[in-house]
Amino acid sequence: MSSFMRERVLDLKYEMLCERTRRRQEAAKADLVRRGVAPWDRIAKGYVPKSISAQYVYLPIGGMR
Repeated sequence: MSSFMRERVLDLKYEMLCERTRRRQEAAKADLVRRGVAPWDRIAKGYVPKSISAQYVYLPIGGMR
């Protein structure tokens, strides 16, 4: 029974770590939004701001067969 409790404690610690990490990431993203920092979108081999990527249209060449 002791090993079961030890496993349960380790599982709970891991879940708590995951939850803390999730909350920290959400807080960091919210802070960036408040500061006006927005992620850039990847187009081809570069990253561009949203104002450019909004006008970009992907057209596949060749397509699937």
